[in-house]
Formats: sequence, structure tokens, C-alpha cells
Amino acid sequence: MAGKSTPGYLYFVADLFNLIIEVSVYFLSLSAPVYLLWYNRAAHPLLLLLLGIAGWLVTALTFILILVVIKRLLIGEVPAGRYLLTSSKSYRWMFADRITKIMVRSPFRGLVTENAFYRYLYFRGMGMKFDSTLLLGPRTVIAEPWAVAVGHNVLIGADAVISGHKVEHKVVTLEPVEIGSDVLIGTRAVILPGVKIGNRVVIGANSVIARGTVIPDGETWAGNPAQRVDLFAALKRSPPSNVTDSGEQETGNNIQ
Repeated sequence: MAGKSTPGYLYFVADLFNLIIEVSVYFLSLSAPVYLLWYNRAAHPLLLLLLGIAGWLVTALTFILILVVIKRLLIGEVPAGRYLLTSSKSYRWMFADRITKIMVRSPFRGLVTENAFYRYLYFRGMGMKFDSTLLLGPRTVIAEPWAVAVGHNVLIGADAVISGHKVEHKVVTLEPVEIGSDVLIGTRAVILPGVKIGNRVVIGANSVIARGTVIPDGETWAGNPAQRVDLFAALKRSPPSNVTDSGEQETGNNIQ
């Protein structure tokens, strides 16, 4: 028997509620810097420029802190598991997901991914476990920071996506993602829920690591879906051209 479907109007209500929250976050973040600029509007242009730059950084800091407070105090922990989309735990994940999307859409996204201070403040505040040596490329998306644990000296390339959820047949699956130390994840790679990546692993660009994949230490994976790449076998299949002692490449027609 088919489950009871969610009334369509509830989606409009949820989107309206999310819009109100997003507007409120921007209003609270911008109020003090905008008022400060207006109050000093007669000041020297260079002073206004400095106030504008400082106001931008303070706005970003306030923006992040508000999102972190909403996640920690209003939403709380988002437990792993499989839940119907109409369950209370699923609603908690949806709310948390909307909060992270506010950051993804914001003009402060670049500061969060590429500046160590803002990156640490936001992702730590959201519950992500990582070391200060983590480097993120531009436009990297970590959909569920609270479900991700990262080791030391990890580089995640531009436009990569790390997701801790999968939705199918009105069921959402929430699983943690674990990434070891000394790991390189290439540009536009996609890491799906339940993936465990060992130490000294390389994930090729544009690769998709399927849900629940466990990658042992020291391996290289690439492709869609990604598979283990044997680098030594690849070298044997494409041997280098023969070179003479004089440094010149041999051809099929040697001159006698």
C-alpha cells in the first residue's frame, strides 16, 4: 500500500519559512556595518573604504556565527540512518540542509573555502571533524559537514562535492564520510555517503566514489563509477619510446 503523500502546499510553506530565515540572517549580519557606514558618511573616502572592507569581514563573521547558532541550538544533532521523508528526523536533516545551502548561495562562500580562519569557524561550528591543514578548492561543496571527518594534510580540489545523504523512494539515507590523512581529491570529484577513504589515497578528477565504498591506504581511484587504478600496469601497457645512447629516438628505418 502506497504511503501517504505530503500535501503540495507544505513545500511552499517550507520554502517561505526558509526564505524568511535567510532574509533574517542577512539583515542581522548587515545591520551594524551598514549603520556604521551611514553614521560616518561624511568621513574621508579612504576611511569609508577601510570601514567598508572591515564591515564586509565583520558581516561574514556574523553571518557564519548565526548559521552555526541555528544549527547547534535549533537543529541539534542529525543522526545517521535511513528515514522516511515524512519522519521527524528527516525534517531535522532537511532544515540543516537548508542552512548549509544558505552558505553555499552566499557571497561569503569563497571566504569559507579559501580562508583558514573562516573555514575553521564555519565547518567546526557545523560539527565537521578536520585538521587545520585541510585545503579546499574554489566552490567545493560539503553538503553535510557534521557527517564528515577528515585527517591531516588533505587537499580537496575545486568544484568537488562531498555528500552524506542519498534520497530514493521517499527514503533518505544519512551516512558519515571518512577521509584519512595525506589524501588528494581531484577537481569535480563526487564522494557519496558511507565512503571511507584511507591514508595516502589519490582520487582522480571527475571521479564518482559510489556509496559505501571503502578505499584502502595508498591506492589511486578514478572513473565513474570510480575503480582502483594500477599505475604500474598502466606504465607497462604504454612503455616509453626507445632512445639511443646519443639521446635520439629510434625509428623503424635505421640508416646503414
